[in-house]
Amino acid sequence: MRWFGVILLSVICSVSAVAQQAQKSVPPVVEFNGLFSQANIQLLKGENEKAMSSLRAALKVNPSSSVCNFEIARLYFSNGDFDAALSYGLQAYNLNSSNRWYSNFLGAVYEKLGDYKNASKFYEIYLSENPSYSDYESFLDFQLHFQKTNDAIATLNKMENIFGYQTLYSLQRAELYVQKNDINSAAEEYKRIIRTDSTNLSAYGLLEELYYSHGKLAEAQEVQNRIKKIDPNNPLSQLSQAMLCRSNGQVDCFYQNLVESFKSDKITIQDKLLIIADIFKDPKFFDVACVENLFQTLNDFFPESSLVHTNFSDFYLYINKPEKSLEQLELAVKHNQSDFKNYHNIFQLYFITENYEGLRKFVDEALELYPDVAEVYLYSAVADMCLGKFNSAEDEFATAMDFGIDVSPVVHNYWFYYGLYNYLLGNKEVAFDYFDKYYNNNQLDSYLLTRYVYCLVDSKKNMTLAGNLLIKVEKEQRNYYYFYYVRAYYNLVKGNIADAVSDIEKAISLKNDKSILHDLAGDIYKNNNDCASAVKHWQEAQSRGGNSMIINKKIQNCK
Repeated sequence: MRWFGVILLSVICSVSAVAQQAQKSVPPVVEFNGLFSQANIQLLKGENEKAMSSLRAALKVNPSSSVCNFEIARLYFSNGDFDAALSYGLQAYNLNSSNRWYSNFLGAVYEKLGDYKNASKFYEIYLSENPSYSDYESFLDFQLHFQKTNDAIATLNKMENIFGYQTLYSLQRAELYVQKNDINSAAEEYKRIIRTDSTNLSAYGLLEELYYSHGKLAEAQEVQNRIKKIDPNNPLSQLSQAMLCRSNGQVDCFYQNLVESFKSDKITIQDKLLIIADIFKDPKFFDVACVENLFQTLNDFFPESSLVHTNFSDFYLYINKPEKSLEQLELAVKHNQSDFKNYHNIFQLYFITENYEGLRKFVDEALELYPDVAEVYLYSAVADMCLGKFNSAEDEFATAMDFGIDVSPVVHNYWFYYGLYNYLLGNKEVAFDYFDKYYNNNQLDSYLLTRYVYCLVDSKKNMTLAGNLLIKVEKEQRNYYYFYYVRAYYNLVKGNIADAVSDIEKAISLKNDKSILHDLAGDIYKNNNDCASAVKHWQEAQSRGGNSMIINKKIQNCK
């Protein structure tokens, strides 16, 4: 028996030694692939910190992995640590300089760091191999952002050489030449459009405006005479007169003539929209009512133009009228169901305007047209969530993941909505994990941020962040009731009762029919020792569908 014990011990030691040897002998390539695959899974789940840990471990196994360096760089970039992103991005590039996406990434990092020279260098490397038209558009936007006028002109020339002449190039170059005060070159660009199309009355009008605005009245008059020869009855005469009024600072005259010119189809819709877009850039002439009238004129004369409705919708969103924006987008979709971008915008507008029944109906229609698009299932989940159908919402969130929402451009919206879903269910820890993922993303929506602030205040999780975000979104949300509602709640929790009163009254003035506003107003006035006003608002909340049992208890406690 003693010998049996010795043999057994020997066998166990041998097995242990073999196991240890097997563990030690895992090939580095296998260990690296395992760690890198693990990191990819963690990235898909949004577990960025764990992914960073796995990537660092993988990099220790294989320091020469360009893709591992690149993924670490991207994580640093998404966290706003651009110096670290640059360090790892350069390492990835040095290991594999033929990967054009590394060049593009480094261009973006240097752009964030404000280093125009190096950003240009790497963007140009990226553009040196199979660039698309949109790639050059992005590069042009980058140059314009840094106000590099000469470089932008050179890029437009290169685009023309590659993609062929477009009227848009001349229009953009003309604008840049005007910025350089090179009026002759700007005029030559408009003349080039005219040489390409001698009947392009819009180009004549722009040329005339250029001359008028720079005091070259004789040249302007000559252009106007040529317009009259081409078509004496053409509405471009009104357009020309409008531009003359603009150069003289006559706002009423400008809009009166512009409206008349907009009633004709002889000036293209695109050109009219360009004129409106130009007005947006001129604070002296941008008048909300007048611009709305221009859009309404286009709407009346071109009621089936989805392009008009889309731009009209953007205008209403710009002036913080989401309900009006939604109406125009619905018309845009009615006349053009092939542009999914409109569906994306309309989904969000239904949510912003709290029209959840409308969202449910519209999503059902969209599902028939786009049964394989993950975003449609995301907003199907949002509709069910907002209507209190949480089981259905969970299924739709899962379906959105199955259809690839995690690799779509709107995955950050998924993080927000799934966070809100969990918050409404009381799963606050999970909710804030997803909220944090959304907040750490670069693509933030001011309205969604305001909803995020509500959750921060309601949970008293991070009042400092809540206050900072309210400052951040105020400019875009200042005409929307929900912003003032959330800020009133924030001020109530912080004990700033006077500010809370001001904010809730502003919210009610913008949207009187919401029970939640009057309910919060009652709470605020109670804290202000004004029971009469508190009871008045609570009773108003009851009449608008508020929870009578809870409100009655508040009223009794205040008397």
